[in-house]
Amino acid sequence: MSEKKPKSTAKNTSKKPASGKVTKPLRRASAAKSGQTSSKPDKAASNRKAKLFGRIKKSDTQGAYTSVKNRKSKMVFSSKASGASALGGFEQDKNRFRMVWGLALVILALLISRAYYIQVANAQFYQDKGNELITSERTQKSYRGMITDRNNLPLAVSAPLATVSFSPHDYSREYYELKRIIITNPSSPQLQARMQKRLDNMDLTKLAAAANISVDELKKVTAIDDSIDVTDEKAVKAALPSGAGSHYLPLLNKVTPEIAQSVSSLDFPGVYEKNFFQRYYPQPQSNAQLLGFMGQNAKDPEGGYEGRAGIERQYEKDLAGDDGKVLVLKDAKQNSLKEIKQIEPEVPGKNVALTIDSRLQYLLYKELEKAGRLQKARWSTGMIVDVQTGEVLALSTWPSFNSNNLNEMTGENQRNRALLDVFEPGSVMKPFTVAAALDSGKYTPTTLIDTNPGSIRVRGYTIRDHNNLGMINMATLLQKSSNVASTKIALSLPADAISNMQRQFGFGSKTPLQFPGEGSGLIVTPKEKETSRRATVSYGYGLQVTLAQVAQAYSALAAGGVMHPLTLIKGDKSQPSKRIMAHEQAMSIVQMLESVTEPGGTAKAAAIDGYRVAGKTGTSRRINPDGGYYTDQYRNVFAGMAPASNPKLVGVMLIEDPRGQIYAGLTVAPVFHNVMKEALRLYNVPLDKPLKTEAQ
Repeated sequence: MSEKKPKSTAKNTSKKPASGKVTKPLRRASAAKSGQTSSKPDKAASNRKAKLFGRIKKSDTQGAYTSVKNRKSKMVFSSKASGASALGGFEQDKNRFRMVWGLALVILALLISRAYYIQVANAQFYQDKGNELITSERTQKSYRGMITDRNNLPLAVSAPLATVSFSPHDYSREYYELKRIIITNPSSPQLQARMQKRLDNMDLTKLAAAANISVDELKKVTAIDDSIDVTDEKAVKAALPSGAGSHYLPLLNKVTPEIAQSVSSLDFPGVYEKNFFQRYYPQPQSNAQLLGFMGQNAKDPEGGYEGRAGIERQYEKDLAGDDGKVLVLKDAKQNSLKEIKQIEPEVPGKNVALTIDSRLQYLLYKELEKAGRLQKARWSTGMIVDVQTGEVLALSTWPSFNSNNLNEMTGENQRNRALLDVFEPGSVMKPFTVAAALDSGKYTPTTLIDTNPGSIRVRGYTIRDHNNLGMINMATLLQKSSNVASTKIALSLPADAISNMQRQFGFGSKTPLQFPGEGSGLIVTPKEKETSRRATVSYGYGLQVTLAQVAQAYSALAAGGVMHPLTLIKGDKSQPSKRIMAHEQAMSIVQMLESVTEPGGTAKAAAIDGYRVAGKTGTSRRINPDGGYYTDQYRNVFAGMAPASNPKLVGVMLIEDPRGQIYAGLTVAPVFHNVMKEALRLYNVPLDKPLKTEAQ
């Protein structure tokens, strides 16, 4: 292989050694194959073959067609000579083969990964996306529980109602579509017959008769034009009703489902029915502030309602229950076709039974209204409480509103005054001053107090009685409502004695009713040197209470010193009763309070024939926002119990700013008399005093 080949004797053979370029010999070889001849064919062909095979052998040893010298150079083979190397082509093809298969495997892996992601890992997401196109979730409203009184008479109930509406736009679109199908399908007589039957059923006369509406009005709003080309989409679109009322025309508004069925059963295109529950209050005025009202829930996409005040709000969770969810199949127009399955079951709301007696509630409201109008007062309110249980039997406020028509509601008449409003109570707090005196051990029911000369000077202020009562005992203090005697008791006790007793009876904190917006009042403990404040607190000034707190405190006195927490829910035993005062002391105060309704007392109008009645009046001045107190505006309160020998019921009444009379014994005591008399009769409470005869 290393020996030099002899020079070719061919005519055009190059004299230079082979450099790897064999274009000329190859071209001659191709010419020979094509039938061309030379002058010396045999010998020339033999030499060319020898030379060619010699180079091939040389390339086997060297690995290329070039010399060692040229292999080291940077020259690049000509493209025409690339196919002459069998080894070089195989390596290149092998690399290309690997690259193509590698790319194919990567693409296959990506496709498999994508398929796994769609069909396995994230299958639910795409299923939900698909379901959204043909199905939707519809809320199934739960039935709101009733609110009843103690005798299971309904005070608030949800009535099922329906509203039926008509869409002229949808009706006209369906009308033109049916006509188009009939015209464009002459070769399908069966299809035309079906569409014609549906078109005949769209007679507006039937709808007008069922909905009791003028057929001319329906024709006017639908504006059907039989002259247009129904195959022209633009012409049809221009002919469809538009503007106000084109998509919603009420046919039946808030009717019973039975009445709505007469229209919806026609299966008329463009007719839609919406079912809902309407809250209804059988005794609206007397219960308005107690029960509250319903308002639209802004967070509910279905436009549902929720309790906004009173019992409706306080027990919203129990009354509302839980809405259900139903999966429905819908058409291209988003109309529900049928229910597919129940997603979440509907849970009806629970009924809430109150301790309220609807008979007493109505009676109390009417008496408060009567007195309020007679006295031209700002407002009046009252409560009746069962002494032995703490159950509230009646709780009402005048003026009120019709809770079935919230247009009558204002910021003033919707307030539950007995629970929300705080005020200075005045003399109704004196029994608790007496309780502090008896509890101290310094006083007994027969202890005498010198009130001469009918006034007392405290830190530059003069505290007066209506007249000079002289030497009086505890019973006379309450009967005549002596401010001077109350002041002397307060100044003789520790500075915090009166305030502590008031807190012990529940003043200064919310009642267990926990009514929405309920006031807690304010009890301030005077310091030792604050003698004027110590004095005013003893007769009901310088503190704030609610009427409910007064009712709770008097119920504790009537129960012999046992505090039965107030409740509005029948059977509620969430808070235990507790003793806050000795039985003997509490009953001695009750006996003292009897003198208030007897001749010589401040509340003779509260007396009831056949019953011993104990109670206390309170006439206090209204606070002037500019400072001090009004000289011509008062607040009248009366708190009483009957029968005094064994109290069963406590009644507390208030009239704000009466203009006819200014004393509680003349304004609010008669209200107590009228209401308590009927309450004792309704509950068959035995008489504890002989009835008066005509001679008496």
